[in-house]
Amino acid sequence: MRIVLLGTSSAVPTLTRGLSATALVREGDVFLFDCGEGTQLQLMRSSVKRSRIHSIFIGHLHGDHLYGIAGLLSTLHLDGRETPLNVFGPEGLQVFLNAAFRTSDLQFEFKLTLKELPRGFRGRVLDEEDFYVEALPLDHSIFCLGWRFQEKDKPGVFNLERAEELGIPRGPLYGRLQHGENITLSDGRIITPDMVLGGPRPGKSVVYCLDTQFSERSIRLADKCTTLIHETTFGPDAIDMARERKHSTMEDAARVAKEAGAQTLIATHFSTRYDGRQIAQIGDDAREVFEPITIARDLLEVEI
Repeated sequence: MRIVLLGTSSAVPTLTRGLSATALVREGDVFLFDCGEGTQLQLMRSSVKRSRIHSIFIGHLHGDHLYGIAGLLSTLHLDGRETPLNVFGPEGLQVFLNAAFRTSDLQFEFKLTLKELPRGFRGRVLDEEDFYVEALPLDHSIFCLGWRFQEKDKPGVFNLERAEELGIPRGPLYGRLQHGENITLSDGRIITPDMVLGGPRPGKSVVYCLDTQFSERSIRLADKCTTLIHETTFGPDAIDMARERKHSTMEDAARVAKEAGAQTLIATHFSTRYDGRQIAQIGDDAREVFEPITIARDLLEVEI
């Protein structure tokens, strides 16, 4: 599982930073969080395959997080996509997309499932065999959802030595045990998974909090996550502006990561008032609160 930062600027793009979009790639499938203008160009520049997009999650309806989705969906249609696609976002997303598609007379050949989430929504939006995605409202100037991608617990490590001691023949029986099935040996003995497997291994989790000011809800959503991706629009020189516009400073994001017990923090969504050197310095200061911070840059890939 890896994260690919496609756009790391806030409000408007720069020559080196595109608008908000982040891809989570897991076992080949792509989960796209936000889709700012220019996202499909960033996808082409990255290692991410747009044909493998499984679901798109739009946190809120500000343009820098949204305006790229109509173009991306049009391109997927022109690609001849046949695989169904999920899109999740706040109420109002359907109106935006309908206007774009009506104007351009675009009709999809693939199944597009759009699920609008009402103001105040909290809960699971996607639940599959080995992972789920849940949403929780953040604290921004308009209704905004944060997302948690959570792998479900995995079976414990298979104890090969113990399996051989029990006389289990190598082959398909090992796989059945690893998938939680009991097996019966030729001598009639019943072997249960707990006899050869260690305890369940917790799945990895990625939490996406853009946009929001410091919030207890962000901490709750990020509880003990593997990686927290959090907006860090402003530095310590613009705290009042952050509060007024309901954005976060890098120190705010570091506090969320620390209080949530996150393993790592990826800082992104930087104001154009800061250049790369300034962002690096802001990051160094924030590490006094929470040390394992990765400063995002466009097309950076982070293994989870």
